[in-house]
Amino acid sequence: MRGVLVALIIMLLIQLPTTIFAAEDGSDHWKKLSDLSYKALQLTKAEKYADAKEVLRYFEDEYLSLSDQQKKLSMHNLRVFSTSYEESVKVLNKVSGTHEERVDALVQLHLLVDAVYSTHQPLWKSTKNELMRPLEQMKDAAANQELQSFYAYFNQFLSEYGKIHAALSVDLPPELLNRIDSYITYLDENRALIVTTDHQIQQIHVIEAGLIDAFESTKEDSADPSILWLIFIVGGGIISTLFYVGWRKYSGEKKEYQTFSKEKEYNRFR
Repeated sequence: MRGVLVALIIMLLIQLPTTIFAAEDGSDHWKKLSDLSYKALQLTKAEKYADAKEVLRYFEDEYLSLSDQQKKLSMHNLRVFSTSYEESVKVLNKVSGTHEERVDALVQLHLLVDAVYSTHQPLWKSTKNELMRPLEQMKDAAANQELQSFYAYFNQFLSEYGKIHAALSVDLPPELLNRIDSYITYLDENRALIVTTDHQIQQIHVIEAGLIDAFESTKEDSADPSILWLIFIVGGGIISTLFYVGWRKYSGEKKEYQTFSKEKEYNRFR
């Protein structure tokens, strides 16, 4: 019986934080948003654009049902989120839009939603090879002064970076993201000089270092300290109860043993 009680208490301790966090931070809603954005992406890849637009309508309804606390977005990130969603809808409705443009817009939206929902390893981090490969090719082309190749690799890099930029704005410290953006903007505005001066080539190395910092960064736990304190109190109370029960059991067994020993000793001399 005591074993069953202990098992139930352990299950309660495991389930408690999950239940509280789901209720407080809207994780269930964000998981649904993540699932919907992924479904819209898959439908877009399959060129089922009308179905993708329908899913995005459900996506909007689900998002609007969130409270301000559950949205978990700063004012800046709220604008980023709104822009990404509106761009996805716009490109799906755009008659002249290409299939690649539509897919890229939905990829950006899904990576952004996942960045909000994920607590440890967001999906955008899985794009490291796709992003760093053209950057490495840019360095080689710049070193060899291959202007056309450099432009082609730079455009590829910008395309890949654009897909994850909204997600980065959610996960990265603003100073790191601003540093990366400023060097990328400098390269873009001074393309003609890049393969002719060592200074411009150094910009590529700085971007590379900033992106490595981004991919190696860890997402901070945003749990409410008051909730953690509540878990600590409840958990501490349960552990204290278990300790007390164990101590009572030990004390009772010790007394029984002492009584038995005295009776045994008494009977020896009768």
